[in-house]
Amino acid sequence: MPTNARSALIAAALTVTVAAAMTGCSGDRPPAGSSANGSVETVFTTSPAKGPIDHFTWNLATGEPASLDWILDYSDSENATLANMCESLMVQNEDMTLSPGLAERIDRPDDKTMVVTIRDGVKFWNGAPMTTDDVVFSLSRNLDPKAGSYWASPFYDRVASIQATGDRQVTIKFKEPDAVFERMLATAAGVIGNKQFVQQAGPAYGTANGGIMCTGPLRLDSWKPGKTIEMTKNPNYWNASNAAKADRVILTFVTDEATITSSLLSGDIDGTHRTPLSAMEPLRSSGKGKFYLGASTDWLAIRPTERPGPMQDKDVRRALSMALDRQGIVNGVYRGTAEASSTPIQSGAWGYSRPIFEAAAAQYANPARDVEGAKKLITDGGHKGQIITVAYPTELETESKTAQLLADAGREIGIDVKTVPLPVTSFTNLYFDKAARAGYDAFIVGEYGAGVAEPLVSLSEFTPLSAYNYGALNAPKLTDNVRAAYATFDDDERARKLVEAQAAAVDEVAMINVANPRIPMYMNDRITGATPSIAFLYFPWAAKVGAA
Repeated sequence: MPTNARSALIAAALTVTVAAAMTGCSGDRPPAGSSANGSVETVFTTSPAKGPIDHFTWNLATGEPASLDWILDYSDSENATLANMCESLMVQNEDMTLSPGLAERIDRPDDKTMVVTIRDGVKFWNGAPMTTDDVVFSLSRNLDPKAGSYWASPFYDRVASIQATGDRQVTIKFKEPDAVFERMLATAAGVIGNKQFVQQAGPAYGTANGGIMCTGPLRLDSWKPGKTIEMTKNPNYWNASNAAKADRVILTFVTDEATITSSLLSGDIDGTHRTPLSAMEPLRSSGKGKFYLGASTDWLAIRPTERPGPMQDKDVRRALSMALDRQGIVNGVYRGTAEASSTPIQSGAWGYSRPIFEAAAAQYANPARDVEGAKKLITDGGHKGQIITVAYPTELETESKTAQLLADAGREIGIDVKTVPLPVTSFTNLYFDKAARAGYDAFIVGEYGAGVAEPLVSLSEFTPLSAYNYGALNAPKLTDNVRAAYATFDDDERARKLVEAQAAAVDEVAMINVANPRIPMYMNDRITGATPSIAFLYFPWAAKVGAA
């Protein structure tokens, strides 16, 4: 599954209520999370818990998980639940750096070989020791077409074999170098489950009836479909320093914004990620808790398709980008919780070599509108009066507002932008089916780069190296740097190649990036410690929550 399709699959649950702001522009609402220079203040952590707590209730704003089987977990709800119970070989920390998890260490004897040494003494909740058999089985499920892993492509595309090569060693061979794979071992793509339990459960594994069997600080106690998932503290957790602070964690699945708001105000729910932006003012004025804007890898963009026509012309894409009122999206829809940018790579995606990425970032933030310059590009290129057709998911107000402002920009510069609202079920087909895209020059997407702090994941999608290069772009500087980055294991060296790739993507207008939203998280004053950054998708955030 492409990293972007996850956004469409959960689109209906993430609808942002905008009301009157839908007809406004850049000045119609004061930014809630931005600083004076237009940047957005973001955080990676919250204050540590002062002590244990009996229980807390957290809402999954994107709804109930469809499964807790790691190979079928891709949405926010699924990953944010699983991360507290099922551990991966690596850990993406709250600050988006990478550390060993169930792997004690990872060695690379050559650029097509990875040797994983697993930790000794780790046990599943049922007392069974974690073995190399469990590791080989768990990873290999992503290679089995019959299993239908959502993580198989593109993240296992370069894997040739996975074998146990010692009592505590597993060797992974690659068809070609893959510098991204180690980072992906910190996601559900690197989760280790108990082989015997999974095989005995069969198709029921990961369901409310079949359960799961993992090693994490919290364990599955109950799953009442349509109501709650409850997790309890694992008393025999192998890593005592990261043991859960709460004896019990209750997860709810409320998606209605008004109900989320009232439940947070009443204290029935203690906190939530992806807090509805319509709830920000009522919650802030209540004085009962605090908002955090967590570092993220999310981006909103207008992506060209492969359809022959005006959007295949770089000058047309550039002109629309120059004329687009990005600040209207940031203020009117995101309410200042996002940053206008011409690159999809925001600071949350810098999981290594941050100074290198940061030095290149300023030129892309808050791009100024230049309607006159855009008009000149269109006139000089003979594009005036041309028509482009753009699809967007009708349930998402963010994409709806973007479609509206894109049409406005087109009118200002002489391009006729016809926007087509599609229900999520139809819109999702655009990610997978070339025939479904045939009638559109572009589509408006919310993407997240798999939620990992590796810019290569997003940048690769604009090259022939990816099956998700919807615009059929083949810019040599971009492609060459992405290809080289895959084979570069030195972080600084890879970062430099990706900075060059990013520059090429922006120069080619590989996508019209609109804004990079942060993660709005709310906790009431009873608790603290939750992870506000997008690391919450794979990091055991609930284990850190305790008394404030």
